[in-house]
Amino acid sequence: MFPPLTALVLLWGFVAATALTDSLRQTRAKTFTTNVAQPTDALIAALQDERRMSLSSLGDDATIGRAGFDAQRARTGQTRDAFRRAAADPGTRGATRPETLQRMTRLVDALTDLDALRQAVDHRAIDRAQAMTRYSALIDLAADVYDDVPSSDRRVVRNSRMLISLERGREQLAREDALVTGVLAAGRMTADERLETIRLAGARQALYDEASRSLSGADAARYREIVSGPDAARFDDLERLVTRPQSRPGAAPPLDVGAWHTATEAVGRELTGLATRIRAVTTDRARDTARAFLLRLVLAGGLGLIAVVVSVVLAVRIGRTLIRESRALARDVSAFAAERLPDGPEPLAPERRLPARPGDPPPPEPLEPPDAEPEAPGPVYTVGEIRRIGDAFDRARDAVRRAAANEEAAHRRLNEVFVTLARRNQSLLQRLLAMLEAMQRRTERPDELEALFALDHLATRMRRHAEGLVVLSGRPAGRSWRDPVRLVDVARAAAAEVEDYTRVDVAPMGRTALRGSAVADTIHLLAELIENATTFSPPTTTVRVSGELVGRGFAIEIEDGGLGLGPEEFEACNELLATDPDGRLGDTTRLGLFVVARLAARLGAKVTLRPSAYGGVTAIVLLPLDLVVEPGREPAPDVPRETAAGLPARRRQTHLAEPLRAEEPLLAAPVAEPRSPESAQRLLTGLQSGLERGRAAAADDDGPSAPGGE
Repeated sequence: MFPPLTALVLLWGFVAATALTDSLRQTRAKTFTTNVAQPTDALIAALQDERRMSLSSLGDDATIGRAGFDAQRARTGQTRDAFRRAAADPGTRGATRPETLQRMTRLVDALTDLDALRQAVDHRAIDRAQAMTRYSALIDLAADVYDDVPSSDRRVVRNSRMLISLERGREQLAREDALVTGVLAAGRMTADERLETIRLAGARQALYDEASRSLSGADAARYREIVSGPDAARFDDLERLVTRPQSRPGAAPPLDVGAWHTATEAVGRELTGLATRIRAVTTDRARDTARAFLLRLVLAGGLGLIAVVVSVVLAVRIGRTLIRESRALARDVSAFAAERLPDGPEPLAPERRLPARPGDPPPPEPLEPPDAEPEAPGPVYTVGEIRRIGDAFDRARDAVRRAAANEEAAHRRLNEVFVTLARRNQSLLQRLLAMLEAMQRRTERPDELEALFALDHLATRMRRHAEGLVVLSGRPAGRSWRDPVRLVDVARAAAAEVEDYTRVDVAPMGRTALRGSAVADTIHLLAELIENATTFSPPTTTVRVSGELVGRGFAIEIEDGGLGLGPEEFEACNELLATDPDGRLGDTTRLGLFVVARLAARLGAKVTLRPSAYGGVTAIVLLPLDLVVEPGREPAPDVPRETAAGLPARRRQTHLAEPLRAEEPLLAAPVAEPRSPESAQRLLTGLQSGLERGRAAAADDDGPSAPGGE
């Protein structure tokens, strides 16, 4: 009872103290003006003048005397020192927010580079554009001090944002002044400088227009008077002369630098005066608003304290009622656990299992009805009512555990059913593949042989999908190899299991091999990724498969030229591939990725997706070093011999390396009757795709190859 009340009191005190601190900070508007606004304004004005004179000096302006230049630098140094003192003043910390202090600190650090910038100007180590950029960066940091508007009053916030627009517009005017001054001093104007002048003029006008929309009353009238006055008209005329293309390329505008500077200073002085007046009004209003808020805070805090005291009294009374109601709660929970909560599904009886068939794997051991393990004794309660509630919850928990255990057992049995069905499909598909192989050996008709090749390939894909179901059930796929197999042959075998295998280009991978125990899972993993690449890319593009030995294992890259994925899709897919789903399937449209994730977890491999340089997706499979071996040179794979008089007889698995083939006797090719050269040419042309499939692995071991031929 009392700990929650204590927490409530502490929370009330924290909120009240925080709000009080913010209110007191806003009431110190005068300190903010003295320690932040005025030093920053003076620093910005000094940096703007020094920037203009620096660009004029770099333009070889004879009117810029060294004494005047040094005097301006001295004034800038004084404003810099004044700003540093204001930033370090303890009163500034109490009158500003932490964000404003951080911006002032960044500006103080940046001002240390001012001396180096001056030396670069004196030694002409930089040009006018570079000097403009570096001075403007310092001024932008100073202007950022105004961007923080710590007030809840809408009018104060609006005026503050309007002041920010006015100050930034004044900075655009100063940049234009400095740029044109440098151009007039140099006596030439490049096309880039003319475009930059036009850009600065447009940005200045946009900022002033934005600020003018928030003006009202006397301020709006004063702004209209400024922009329609003679000084603004004179400046507009000179600006048009500057931005107008000259008859001779590279020539400077035909105007006097003194007239330009006088017009610019007149307009800037009037706009600065308007901004100063608005800032004073805004500061006074912010101070008044903060004081009113502080008064409301004190009243609300007092009422909050009274509410806390009342809460303590009510808590004592409510606690007594809670004891009475807890007894009723104990009875309700006990009744729920004893009468309404089911114990879970009954275990699957042996006679209800699917009957075994020839070739099926041995059935799993019968699962006994699960029994929940006994819970450790809970804590001993000293209050009888609470103790009875604890006992009732213990009984409810035991019932829930029994139901969960029964559900887990049912899930395991269902998993065994899926595995059994998948094994049966695998057995049937193996028989189907054997029958297709025998039919391929017997036929000589091109159309029949091509159809048999297509059926053979579809059956191979069906076998892989059946293996995927077994893999998702947590069982081994069934195929295995004893000897190491070269990784390039593993990649070719995976490519041969996809429908558009002719689009897959498998690059050489050297003689690095893979342990036989990992070959089946690796082929399945790569086949799923290659199938995704061919499915989600245009049929005219090529899917590239390459690999190399790296420091942490062997990396295989599968790159397609499709449309790719979005950042969120990449993140979701990589998150799925990084963890073993362990039977917890989510989006059923990504079953292939679930299979890849399960196989990667079994192999200890890492699979990641990233954008491809071609706009598609690159899948990277990193096989661990303990699966990679370096075998000796292996003999060339057996391929069926060709005869000059008859059709070539296809034998299954001849496109694979010898370690990947099943151990079966080779049948001799059927001998056909002699044919004429024209007839043989027509038949061979019709079987071109079949020949390429059966002879893909006959290419040179170290040359580029693909399951579809070269």
